[in-house]
Amino acid sequence: MALVRGALRKVILRPATRNTLLVLVALIALVYLGFAVAIRAMPPGEGGDPIGTLFGFPTAYGTLATLLLTIGGFAAAAWAGAIAAGEWSWNTFRSAVARGESRPRYVLATLVATVLVAFVGWLVLLAVGLFGTIAGGMITGGPVGDPGSAVDRLPGLALAGWWAVSMEAAIGYGVAFVARSQVAGIAALVAIYFAEQFGSVIIPADVLRFAPIIAANSLVGEWARATSPDVLVPLVATTAYVLLAAGAAALVARRSEIA
Repeated sequence: MALVRGALRKVILRPATRNTLLVLVALIALVYLGFAVAIRAMPPGEGGDPIGTLFGFPTAYGTLATLLLTIGGFAAAAWAGAIAAGEWSWNTFRSAVARGESRPRYVLATLVATVLVAFVGWLVLLAVGLFGTIAGGMITGGPVGDPGSAVDRLPGLALAGWWAVSMEAAIGYGVAFVARSQVAGIAALVAIYFAEQFGSVIIPADVLRFAPIIAANSLVGEWARATSPDVLVPLVATTAYVLLAAGAAALVARRSEIA
């Protein structure tokens, strides 16, 4: 626990943590403000029912969670990649090894700290998004329904969304640590995303549902649209990718030559 507490302080104090959260908060606020202004200026009857989709509860809960996962997933991979790559460029990993710390334990403690901080960041973004949804609905002037009509979905969405984002952060962390490069972390997730898009043409859906980003989206989507969500497959898949990324980072940490 002492190792995790130390890693938490390290991760929280990194400039990348604060900067990433501030950028995401601003981006989510701008997205909802922009949509609200655009819908308000839209002639009646055009564009289907954007108010109901974006600002109408309970549908708005699922829309928000999907939006946060889409934007936040890539940002989390880039941020976690910066944390992992910083272990090499800032020599903190070498310093920990020189102090006698267990290599795998140190790397895994940092990943655990990253996942815990991601939980706080996800809750902040969820709160900002809910505020933006309500404020945007007021700007449009359309019927937005009752925010409390499906408020019982929020705990599940919060946990499912956090774990989905944590999986993408873990992939970014693991790849960046193995490659010793921040760019490699986000590049790996982008490559996975496009591979899944192209793979959907030739790979059966029953197989592709185990792919990382599709599994993450399914985990959030099930909580967003179902009262009795079937989350077993996406939960197992996302957890497996977290463990795989953690194992790869720990293995490389154990076997790396440190000058």
